[in-house]
Amino acid sequence: MENISNIVIAQSAPRAVSFKTRRRHWFPVALAIPPLIWQLIFFVLPMIFLFTLTFWKVEFYKPVPAFVLDNWMKIIGSSSFQKALIYTFEMSLLSALVVTLIALPAACILAFRVSEKYQPILIALLVVPVFTSYVLRAYAWQVVLSPQGLFNWVLGMLGIDGLNMLGGTFALQVGYLTLCLPVVVLVLTFALLGIDRSHLEAASNLGCRSYQVFWHVLLPSIRNGLLLALTTTFMLTFSDYIAPLLLSGSNPPTLSILIVDTVKSGAQWPRASVIGIIMMLCIGVMLLLSNVVSRKGGGS
Repeated sequence: MENISNIVIAQSAPRAVSFKTRRRHWFPVALAIPPLIWQLIFFVLPMIFLFTLTFWKVEFYKPVPAFVLDNWMKIIGSSSFQKALIYTFEMSLLSALVVTLIALPAACILAFRVSEKYQPILIALLVVPVFTSYVLRAYAWQVVLSPQGLFNWVLGMLGIDGLNMLGGTFALQVGYLTLCLPVVVLVLTFALLGIDRSHLEAASNLGCRSYQVFWHVLLPSIRNGLLLALTTTFMLTFSDYIAPLLLSGSNPPTLSILIVDTVKSGAQWPRASVIGIIMMLCIGVMLLLSNVVSRKGGGS
């Protein structure tokens, strides 16, 4: 009887192991299914519909199913679209550089100069603006930068003529900073906290000066974090509608402003969809370039 029981146990053991192995393989798949369904319903299907809409035509102010290339030809050949595309690219790239340059020193101080006791508190303070209304923050800057705003009031108290800072590149970049700076500081802080400080100490002990340690050791160590910061800022600002509307006066218009103007001019939803698809393609290209640069850096 003992031999029989041993044989039964020996035969059932591989099955138990096989079942556990299969369960381990299926568990991550089961976890991934709900997000995939969510993305399919709320991203992939709407994007397919948006792309399909670009081939429709408008009759009596209503989009009608069709298959025409007129919308693509009109938008791509439009000088207003070309100018808005170039301007949006320029402002987003400028914002990516400005935000990253401002965020990097703040992140270095938070990662290396602030004690571990206070780091969680400061990180929490950076997280709070991310979850507050961006519209309210933009309106606050509108009050500050307006001709009768706080900044000009201070200048008037000092006997200096007021400045009209609303509209144009400066106000737009202020809005972009408001949107992106807390996020980028967090990204770079976590990147800096993840590096091995012994490498920095070794470089200093070998006689490297502070700027050499920063340029040749620190920056290469957070290369992917810098790429993520630049890419995140570009994506957020490239599609932003609030700052161009409230702070720059939509003059000159960005692509997001142009979408709204296109819809208003005769309910041209198909042409507005063309602009939206082109915006998504631009963001996708930037993500692809960032991924290529990141992989090349990792392999070197």
